[in-house]
Amino acid sequence: MTGKFVRAAAFGWLAVLLAGPGLAKDSVRVAEGPYISGGGLFIAKHKGYFDKVGIDVTIKPFSDATLAMPALLANELDIAFQGAAASLFNSVAKGAPLVIFLDRGNNRPGRAYTGAAVTEALYAEGVHGFADVSKLKGRKIGISGVGSINQYALGLALAKAGLQPADDVQWVVNIPQPDLMKMLGQQQIDAMGAAYNIAIFAQSNKWGRIIGTDDEVAPGGQIGVYVVDKSYLAAHRDIVVRWTTAYLQGVKEFNAAAADPDSHGDILQILAANTAINKPELLKAIAPHWSCVSEDGEPNVRSIMEMQDYWSGPPFPYVAKKVSADVLVDRSIAAEAKTRLDRDNPFGH
Repeated sequence: MTGKFVRAAAFGWLAVLLAGPGLAKDSVRVAEGPYISGGGLFIAKHKGYFDKVGIDVTIKPFSDATLAMPALLANELDIAFQGAAASLFNSVAKGAPLVIFLDRGNNRPGRAYTGAAVTEALYAEGVHGFADVSKLKGRKIGISGVGSINQYALGLALAKAGLQPADDVQWVVNIPQPDLMKMLGQQQIDAMGAAYNIAIFAQSNKWGRIIGTDDEVAPGGQIGVYVVDKSYLAAHRDIVVRWTTAYLQGVKEFNAAAADPDSHGDILQILAANTAINKPELLKAIAPHWSCVSEDGEPNVRSIMEMQDYWSGPPFPYVAKKVSADVLVDRSIAAEAKTRLDRDNPFGH
């Protein structure tokens, strides 16, 4: 890159930062769900960080990441949240022009957002932790999606306890997590993998007991990611980098609030208004189990590839064709955005 080009690029970036409110903004359409792991996006949007980098963001709501995939492939979206799940690996392997470029939540030790709960009856029988899940043999385990992070973590726990995850339990699949919680209370299922807030709600209603969080079996496991259409990225790379810069500022504030919610009442209000955990006091009650989002934006490539490997063979051959890390993940966007954020401090923090 020539010195002239570097200076020109820097000047263009500075012009965006200093531009007045009348400057036309670039538009980005983003899919997101009512989940706390998308908190960085909601914070950046509410606090005007996207506006400050010249981007008008439209958030299109989806109740599940898989429902956003058709809209993304139909060019109705530019960026979408996705689970680090078998369905995403299959889509890319079959030619979907998508690439993971950003972390959207991981089960960092002490900050896990996903976990497991069992019925009160099983808890009374001694299933108090993942070390006890051998007692789930022949039982029904509920999960919201096949090939999801919840099934992945529970599958690891079952195997460590000496069970065959595909054969020794009955998987009850594709049930929304609020319904799983009720089924647990009615003993229609014996255990469930779910978000921490769902498990806490079940426990507070005496429908079940939490036996562990997924950082115990898959530390740092990737929960969610953001993906972008490759053709959009090729044509609008600088827009995606600017979008990511604003998002990363939101992430910093999200992580700070998870660690000390009492000092971040404004963040609690933003998250309550945009997520299914719609009361600030509930957010405080489950802190710091909001998930952790990497402040450098880096997806956990090791975890992503381990999950693809897991779904590519026994016990769950859900992925027929694996793809390489350089096809699945583009790490350069997060790296460039983090550099700009640290160098330019466009948000005054």
